[in-house]
Amino acid sequence: MRTYTFYQLDVFTEKAFCGNPLAVFPEAEGLTGAEMQQIANEMNLSETVFVLPSNEALRRLRIFTPRRELPLAGHPVVGTWNLLAHLGVVPPEENGFVQITQQLNLGVLPVEIEFKNSKPFQVVMTQGKFETFAGITDEVEIRKLAEGLGLNLEDLSYSENLPVQVVSTGIKALAVPVKSLAALSRCRINSGLLSEIYLAREAIGCYAFTFETKEEDSKAHARFFAPDDGIAEDAATGSAAGSLSGYLIHHDAFKKDGNAAKFTIEQGDFMNRPSRIFAEVTGEKGNVERVKIGGSAVIVAKGEMFL
Repeated sequence: MRTYTFYQLDVFTEKAFCGNPLAVFPEAEGLTGAEMQQIANEMNLSETVFVLPSNEALRRLRIFTPRRELPLAGHPVVGTWNLLAHLGVVPPEENGFVQITQQLNLGVLPVEIEFKNSKPFQVVMTQGKFETFAGITDEVEIRKLAEGLGLNLEDLSYSENLPVQVVSTGIKALAVPVKSLAALSRCRINSGLLSEIYLAREAIGCYAFTFETKEEDSKAHARFFAPDDGIAEDAATGSAAGSLSGYLIHHDAFKKDGNAAKFTIEQGDFMNRPSRIFAEVTGEKGNVERVKIGGSAVIVAKGEMFL
């Protein structure tokens, strides 16, 4: 019998039982890809991470939803490196930043880990190249999208300058502007219809957002739906938040100071799991150069898996 230790964390939060749950297997050598997929399905969280040695970076991370392996994801990276820093894999600083590299299926990318009082406080990951793809402009299709979200067409807030659009920093998500928090709170998805719309555009989910926020310093409040992956709703989605962050700067959605915009995206409140995602975007309208996403995490459980 083989035994593998795993940890569970809540990510994009400083409080247990908030944020997005994540399972991490910090020493996953010996597991096959098929076994990793079976374990991810058994854990039944939005993502499970398996940590492996790497010849190209400090560690290699393989990230699985209950149904598939991903090239990149936000809350798995933030949570995993918070855990690995706690376990001593990352050389600690008393107060300051340590930069390392990680190997993902997308490639080798840098990660910054901020320490406070010799403990990891925040993990910030650089995501992949920001890209935009064709938007949805046909009113029949947009009405169908609204229906898939359980909303009326009038609840959406799209325009030529802020379109319904597929965007990516490594994983495609469909960004959908919504008029208000009240409208966003009414989302009751039609899984089949919504999946049909975003899958037709090779996206992994739908990221509905509004500029109305719970907290004054935030720029957007969002909800992520990926029913085709068995995720009716995700409490915090770093990859989609990264894509949305690039989208907001690409479309000049708000004024910023200097070449780098730093802001917070809220998520998870309507699931009673408040999450706060830090974003830093370098670039300007029509020319997004780099997207970073970060946040805190809390270790909440430890266990063993028997195979």
